[in-house]
Amino acid sequence: MKKLKHILKEVLSEAKQLDTKIFDRGALQDSMKQVREMVGIEEADEKWPSDKKVEYEEFRFGDGTGGFSFKWDHGVKHFGRLGVSIRKDGNHRLYAVSYFYGKQFGDENIDPKRLPTPNKDFLRHVRTWRDLDNLTMQTIITVLSKDVIKNEKAAERALDQERQAQSDFYGKKADTGRIGYGLSSQPRRR
Repeated sequence: MKKLKHILKEVLSEAKQLDTKIFDRGALQDSMKQVREMVGIEEADEKWPSDKKVEYEEFRFGDGTGGFSFKWDHGVKHFGRLGVSIRKDGNHRLYAVSYFYGKQFGDENIDPKRLPTPNKDFLRHVRTWRDLDNLTMQTIITVLSKDVIKNEKAAERALDQERQAQSDFYGKKADTGRIGYGLSSQPRRR
């Protein structure tokens, strides 16, 4: 029984490792930690039964196109992602977006040359996904961090507005002491 528990523990610890064929696991773990801090989802949030999580995906196609993305969920209607899409024509695109209840905050098609960074051409050496390295991944995350933080604040403001609207709506209902009062337009008998 102890041996089974030990094997199970090893399998679970292996499942927590991020799967990557492009980057070093240690660099990916560091990047994951940085993304978690940006969006306010700690690793401990993922261990409890909740909707909060941060995930990593990478895309590798035979023709050299692909990329990677970090996706996060705060709940059912509040989520976002950041990453890069490597294209054949060399016109690679970055994206940093947050969503709340169908509203998009941020851009899904950011031209790296238009970013306000000292090294505007940091994707110049990248022709295929095979050319991505740890430094490029870290640069992309760092460059997009301001956009992610701005988008997350905008999504949070939209969430606060929705909370306030619901509070105002249900706060205006007459308090009769009855559960469910005002949920139906049917007349009540006394």
